Amino acid sequence: MKPVKSLLPAARWLLRITLPAYLLLLHGPTVLALQYETRPFFIALAFALFGLLLFAGGFTAKPALTVVSALLLCLLMIYQLYLGFEPAVTTAQVLNLMLPSVSLYFMSSANK
Repeated sequence: MKPVKSLLPAARWLLRITLPAYLLLLHGPTVLALQYETRPFFIALAFALFGLLLFAGGFTAKPALTVVSALLLCLLMIYQLYLGFEPAVTTAQVLNLMLPSVSLYFMSSANK
C-alpha cells in the first residue's frame, strides 16, 4: 500500500498546532501564577513562548524561526527529562520523549 502524500501538509500543521496547545495546557497554569522569582516559572514561560514561535514559524517563508524554536524546545525538553528522571519507564517519560521527537522533526524539515 502506498503512503498518502497529499495528507503530509495537514499532518505537519496538526503537529504544529497540537505541540503549542499541549505545552500551553501543561505549562500555562505555572505561567499564569506569575511567580516570576522561581525557576519553574521561567522554564514554563520558555516552553509556552517557543511553542507559540514554532507555530508562528509555519507562516513565515524562511525556516529560521521554526528551526531555532524547535532546537530550543528540544533542549528544554531534554533538560526537563534530566530533572525528573526516574529509573522506571512511565507514561510521562514516554510522552516527554515524544515531544523532542516532534521538535527534531521540525528542526529537520522546517517549513517544507
